Amino acid sequence: MQMDSGVRKTVFFLVLAVAVVVALTFNKFNGKPALDTEALREQGVVWYETPRTFVFNPLSEAGGETFTKDDLQDNWTLMYFGFTYCPDICPATLANMAQMMKELRAINSQVAEKVNVVLISVDPARDTPDKLASYVDFFDESFTGVTGDDANLKALSQQLNVAYAIVGDTETDDYLVEHSAQVVLVNPRGDYQGFLRPPFKPKELADAMVKIDQAF
Repeated sequence: MQMDSGVRKTVFFLVLAVAVVVALTFNKFNGKPALDTEALREQGVVWYETPRTFVFNPLSEAGGETFTKDDLQDNWTLMYFGFTYCPDICPATLANMAQMMKELRAINSQVAEKVNVVLISVDPARDTPDKLASYVDFFDESFTGVTGDDANLKALSQQLNVAYAIVGDTETDDYLVEHSAQVVLVNPRGDYQGFLRPPFKPKELADAMVKIDQAF
């Protein structure tokens, strides 16, 4: 016996209603609020619904230490590709990240402890790991400075949609490096989750990081 169309529709909507109730119940007991990606975008965060995996080869830190994929685990990592000889954009961005961290520590110190800001120098010829450590400490002592060989930096930047190119004569110290301005957001599983875009608004970014962490 075939089910008539009216009965089929009733069954369909009953199943749909049950699915909605189950989803709402799960969210309630899961205790994690849903992310409003449009609101995040207005706060300066572009969020990927599906995070992207990427290959991360070790980079060099001060004191001969290495920064590895393991350092991306269990924390939110904000990666900025720049260089210490940068005349304006890099120091302005790091100053904004430092102010964001100050705001974040004030509103939610627990989330702040899970956020790492990392400057990845795309100018390894001039930026030694020790020099990077001194440079980022000027902005915030929690910041990390790392670099690597050209091949490693290129491979990483391409995976994270960051572009850069050397401009000028590298035989002198007067050359510049043009580079993307966004700050890459890596989630606690070590996946590419999105990015922070300029103009950076430290207070709004701090609020956004709290929402992101609570919903993750």
